[in-house]
Amino acid sequence: MKVLGIIAEYNPFHNGHEYAIQKLKKKTGSDYVVIVMSGDYTQRGCPAIFDKMLRTKMALSCGADLVLELPVYYSTGSAEYFAGGAVSILNGLGCVDFLGFGSESDDIEGMSKVAKILANEPAELSDKIKEYVKAGESYAAARSKALSEITGLDGDSFSMPNDILGTEYIKALFLQNSSITPVSIKREGAGYHDSVAEGTLSSAESIRAFLEGKDYYLSSDEVADSPVLSQNVPGEVYSIIEDCLKNSNKSIMTIDDFSKLLHYKLIMHKNEGYTAFADVSSDLSDKIVANLRSYRKISDFTMLLKSKDIAYTRISRALLHILLDIKAENLAEYAGDKTSFTSYARILGLNKNASPLLKKIQECFRIPVISRLADSVKILDDMQLRLLNETVRASNVYDLILGKTDINEYSKSVITLQ
Repeated sequence: MKVLGIIAEYNPFHNGHEYAIQKLKKKTGSDYVVIVMSGDYTQRGCPAIFDKMLRTKMALSCGADLVLELPVYYSTGSAEYFAGGAVSILNGLGCVDFLGFGSESDDIEGMSKVAKILANEPAELSDKIKEYVKAGESYAAARSKALSEITGLDGDSFSMPNDILGTEYIKALFLQNSSITPVSIKREGAGYHDSVAEGTLSSAESIRAFLEGKDYYLSSDEVADSPVLSQNVPGEVYSIIEDCLKNSNKSIMTIDDFSKLLHYKLIMHKNEGYTAFADVSSDLSDKIVANLRSYRKISDFTMLLKSKDIAYTRISRALLHILLDIKAENLAEYAGDKTSFTSYARILGLNKNASPLLKKIQECFRIPVISRLADSVKILDDMQLRLLNETVRASNVYDLILGKTDINEYSKSVITLQ
């Protein structure tokens, strides 16, 4: 039996994701596909546009055999923590053979070369980055330039989103001494940051932009019936989204839905500042305090705080960490020295034909596997239970803002599809 692991957000699931599952499964000759998926919050510092159970159903409908939840401290972390946390789950199952992902370059050798350098953190690299930042470069540009000089590789490959994430996956495999083999396929269709949906392989960002736009110029029915949606997601996913849009009072979540809650948190912590929260530097904390009187909604406030040395996504993550009470000291505990992450495998969904996979996991697992949250107290250690409880609390906040009447993560059953 060969098992393929994929790390994803599926925010939302689209044609490109289905293509990646099929292509990677064929390339690796895998029998089963395990997805480690962000829960209700994503790496760009925003809530997922649809909740995790709905997105789990999408994945299972289009080739996934098992979907596991990435805990909130990792799903909302930088690329390093996002990758490290997810790899620790796949590694902990003990039976995953491949880690597959899409990349702009499809250059595993080049990404591996960079990953080894990043894993070892040579003084030469940090010195060069400091030199270029001091000369006026942004941190991302300085890092790209320094890596290009050290490796002799084209610097463009260090600034492309999927290549950056792929490199972090490989780095995490090195640091965690994993036997899992990284495998990439070339990203097809629209670019990661393309914001306009066109053709049949549009980016998740462009599909989100279209769906979020319904609040301004289209009704839910018009969005569901639009070819922009039907052409860019698999038929099974289209049916799930159509049903959700047409039969729910509120289904699409955006960061601005959380604006009042964040404003409350910012007011409550203003006097002591915000440096206790993950990703919040003292400079950013001071900037938040100085601009708090201008706060109206999260998206506008993030733009107000944005500067050359602090990227929009970094600010988004920082504000989300304040909102969800994600503390820097807790992240340091959960992530350890980046060679060991606090992990467990919470099952969100599975296909009924995956019983041989589950049997294999039961034979090989090195971390607790949770199918019923009620069992977590019995099988998790103190640190794992803390991480799970913080992830549960964050999902309860999501459900509260979504308007669910039953705010109870323990009442959610594993999604099972044939």
